[in-house]
Amino acid sequence: MSGIDKAIILAAGMGRRIAGEGSSTPKPLLPLDATGELTFLDWHLRSLRAHGAKEIFVVGSKVTFGAKTSAMKDIPVTWVMNDFPGDASGSGHSTHLAFTSEHGILDGKSRVVLMDADVVYDPTLFADLAGAPGRRSKTLVCGAFRETDEEVMVFGDDRGVPRVHGKGLMNRPFMKPYVCMGEATGLLLLEPDDHATWLAASTWCMTFSTAKTRSEHEDITQRMLTAGAMDAVVFDDDARCMECDTPEEYEVVRREMVPRWAPALPR
Repeated sequence: MSGIDKAIILAAGMGRRIAGEGSSTPKPLLPLDATGELTFLDWHLRSLRAHGAKEIFVVGSKVTFGAKTSAMKDIPVTWVMNDFPGDASGSGHSTHLAFTSEHGILDGKSRVVLMDADVVYDPTLFADLAGAPGRRSKTLVCGAFRETDEEVMVFGDDRGVPRVHGKGLMNRPFMKPYVCMGEATGLLLLEPDDHATWLAASTWCMTFSTAKTRSEHEDITQRMLTAGAMDAVVFDDDARCMECDTPEEYEVVRREMVPRWAPALPR
């Protein structure tokens, strides 16, 4: 198998740490270049379409839902509303709402990318993910990493199967059975044979694990890792993607990463 059929972009967050508390522009709609026409969402839409995605679903909140960006003139998207009540909603709820929407995204036939909107990727990473062998779902991992408690790290067993991920796990005594494979990039490929299992995992999380707390979609992925039901696609160049959580990281992406990767981004 090769290529991507569908994609889910989680774009319900405000990202005030980047633009400041007074900003009214959500992170997915912030510009990545001087023209203001290339936002985070535009970058992702163009990258996904170039690698075959025919249907792209964007999960939004009341501040992002229905936004129009430059790339949407040529690349249609379907919005899914995260209207989970209260303050407990998070990316796990957004993921579950996409999985259970009327759009039938998990159809047992399509290769579906699941991704955050706030990580900017070298577009060629989508080809690496989609071209990896095997029928199990995949998590994209950067094998070049610092020993830090600030990032989500992926740990595998002695067969190289990813089994655990999370923050604060480096050098913990209970992690001795596992080897750190690298840093999670937030980019997942849900293979058709696994769709029913993904739905079951998200339903369990919403019912029990994160039912009354703020959720992360990593909670759902962990159920797949616990079952040994995923593969890791590892690359070694940490300059091929960057999460934007601070104004400094946002500036580095705009100044250095976007110009470097732009030649691989289709117009």
